[in-house]
Amino acid sequence: MSQTKKRVPAALAAGLLAAGAVTLLGGSPATAVAGSASCADEHASARALPGSHGHERNEVSDAEAARINADLRQKVKERASARTDLSAQAEGGTIPVVFHVVYTSKTTAGGYIDKATIDKQIEVLNKGFAGAESNAAANTGFKFVLQGYDYTQNSDWFDNVDTESVEREMKTATRVGGASTLNLWSTNTSYLGFATFPSSYAGDPKMDGVVFKYTSVPGGSATNFNLGKTVTHETGHWMGLWHTFQGGCKSPGDEVADTPAQASASSGCPTGRDSCPAPGVDPIHNYMDYSYDSCYNQFTPGQNARMQSAWMAYRSGK
Repeated sequence: MSQTKKRVPAALAAGLLAAGAVTLLGGSPATAVAGSASCADEHASARALPGSHGHERNEVSDAEAARINADLRQKVKERASARTDLSAQAEGGTIPVVFHVVYTSKTTAGGYIDKATIDKQIEVLNKGFAGAESNAAANTGFKFVLQGYDYTQNSDWFDNVDTESVEREMKTATRVGGASTLNLWSTNTSYLGFATFPSSYAGDPKMDGVVFKYTSVPGGSATNFNLGKTVTHETGHWMGLWHTFQGGCKSPGDEVADTPAQASASSGCPTGRDSCPAPGVDPIHNYMDYSYDSCYNQFTPGQNARMQSAWMAYRSGK
């Protein structure tokens, strides 16, 4: 995790955000119990590929999250005072997507992804955000539309994207659109994926977007992670969500009222897992846990409210 911890202040600090959204828009954070270890200390390699780094790059300290979440609270409050129709906060919207395929050779092993697979990946993303995989899932109202896609043969970008200077070079050369355009880069990152958060856009717009492992696309070779739901997970971060296990068992956790407190990341699909003394079993089916792709099937209404707030505060119309 050495690279991850090094990068948190630069790439993630400005963006870890939507803690206050659910509190402001209806409902308090899920009850949790004080005394749990911090997120950064507990969540090891549950969603990491064999031989990869121990932590995902989107894990943050509770203190840093609390500081940055205050910014979202203030922005939501300002927008609320300026509106006469607060129901417009929950409209969702159409999000253009630009898919950047980085590869070393025009083979599956070389990272080449054909248009049919790109389309399948967008379809998976839309199913997740439409709540189509479970009766318990929220329909967020967000729809992702492929605006464009491109191919870049570059072995350095493909294999060394975990190095910040290489990541920046790649994104600066290829990223398009504003804050409301989702840029996806398929690469050979040693992580399953990582994303920037909404409030980081203003300070570093060229770094905005999602980087993910090319083998995690639908039909890819990443065992247990090849249904395309890594992109759903990472896009959840891009829309303002934390992991369901943020903060462990201690309050305020991930600050979403309807995701029960969770001590650490799940591995596999451990039905009935209950890692915290607070009410409710662990939300193992939530896209923001570390479960297998086959276990994922939902965002919750509370997470939807948080994404709506973050979208309005940081991305909509920008």
